[in-house]
Amino acid sequence: MNILPGKKPFVSVVITAFNEEENLPKCLEALKNQLYSKDEYEVIVVDNNSTDNTVEVAKNFGAKVISEKKQGYVYALRRGMDEAAGDIIAVTDSDTQVANDWLLTIEKVFKQPDVVGITGMIQGDAKSKIGRKLQEVGYAIPIYASAFVGKTFLVGFNFAVRKNAYIKVGRLNTKYEMSPDVDLGIKLNKFGKVKIIDDMLVRTSTRRWKSDGVIKTFFDYCKGYYYAVWLRQPPPVKQSIVR
Repeated sequence: MNILPGKKPFVSVVITAFNEEENLPKCLEALKNQLYSKDEYEVIVVDNNSTDNTVEVAKNFGAKVISEKKQGYVYALRRGMDEAAGDIIAVTDSDTQVANDWLLTIEKVFKQPDVVGITGMIQGDAKSKIGRKLQEVGYAIPIYASAFVGKTFLVGFNFAVRKNAYIKVGRLNTKYEMSPDVDLGIKLNKFGKVKIIDDMLVRTSTRRWKSDGVIKTFFDYCKGYYYAVWLRQPPPVKQSIVR
């Protein structure tokens, strides 16, 4: 789908949610405060069998709510991306707050017709300055290292793709219960440019590191990265249900 010159693309923002009544309000408030015309984007929340007030929270913010009964991030995200009406599909997480110029930054980059996917940077939420810096650097190193060898990938809490390119690569591969976003980004490299955008910023949570433990989480992510990027196989990793 080509975007007409001078016309802003319609953007669908997809968020998956499982029992996210505590985190979702901040996420949706950040999206509500975007410096982007309200009639030029939609927010889709995919409820993945929540037992709390997630659905009510999403509806109160005016989000479009979709239900996905098959449990798991990849199934919920694929459902949301498949339902998206936008020329561009942007993705973030329930425990993440995007910058108020997030959609403007996405729109600006996609003016380049050869760009099919982009991913951005994070602002850490660790309490200490050192902890935040480690979080930010630890995130940046693998993505830039992969990009250096032509394997730029996407990160689930901060990416956007052209819908037509997403369909062309076969959509999300549900065999990737971990790292479907990484797999998607690498596949997109064959159809155009996948870029890292430093000023496409989000503030995201470290709660998985706290809930699953630092050591387990570190090795899970390393294994997921190795399998998805270098072996090009679904990672044999089972994570707890945390968005």
